[in-house]
This record gives sequence, C-alpha cells and structure tokens, in this order.
Amino acid sequence: MWLAALSHLVPRHHWGKIFPITLVTLLAWHCKLVAKKWDYRGRRRPGRPPTTAAVKALILR
Repeated sequence: MWLAALSHLVPRHHWGKIFPITLVTLLAWHCKLVAKKWDYRGRRRPGRPPTTAAVKALILR
C-alpha cells in the first residue's frame, strides 16, 4: 500500500532509483505469504481421530 501511494508522487522514470523492488519480487513475496497463511499445518493432527466413549463401550459389550 505504501509503495502504491509513493509511486503516485514520483515520476515513473525515477522509480528504478527509488524503489529497488521489482514487480516480480513483489509477486514472489505475495505467493510465499499466501502459501504460508493457508498452510493449515497447525490444525492437522497425526493419526486417527479418537473414538468416543459410547462407541468404546458398545464394542466391549
């Protein structure tokens, strides 16, 4: 957002001197950010979900 606001104040032919970041770099950062945000690694649990007590009692009976 800040880069977009600053780009309106600076003439386009000076962008390379002021903004050392290219569009490709910004897109790569965005892709990594989205991939990290939507990973869901923290929500996954290994193995099978636990069996309820009612089902255990039924099996044992």
